[in-house]
Amino acid sequence: MPKELLYAAWAFAAGAGIPIMAVLNSGLARVLGSASAAVVVLLLVGLAAAIVVLMITGGVRVSEVQPVAAVPWMFATGGLIFVFYIFSVTLLVPRFGVANTILCVVVAQIVVSTVIDQFGLFGMPVRPVDGLRLVGLGLVLAGLVVTQSSSGRALG
Repeated sequence: MPKELLYAAWAFAAGAGIPIMAVLNSGLARVLGSASAAVVVLLLVGLAAAIVVLMITGGVRVSEVQPVAAVPWMFATGGLIFVFYIFSVTLLVPRFGVANTILCVVVAQIVVSTVIDQFGLFGMPVRPVDGLRLVGLGLVLAGLVVTQSSSGRALG
């Protein structure tokens, strides 16, 4: 199996979990009576799982870990973005629907990813946007508009 196909399958599997996670966390918020509490539970379970993965994969030696104070601030904001995302989908899924919420999330990811590629933001290599990629981006945005219009919950 080509490496790229394996990567695509892995990314697909990771992406497939996103709407499931959104629904489960929304249910957890309903049971707990608090979206904030549901986010904390999700993060604690995720932390425990990450620690297990770290232990299984051999972990790291403390001497090899860069002190947090030496890490550029922008790299530490990923956790804040993650909490914002989890909190948002936890609240939006029961109000806006799973497909609507995730579709908007995915379209935003594609648009922002394209901007990051175009300008090489955050230290990423520059991957200029050509006409074909712009057509693809236009189709994605058109798909969002069509899907929202047909769902009876049009944006705007």
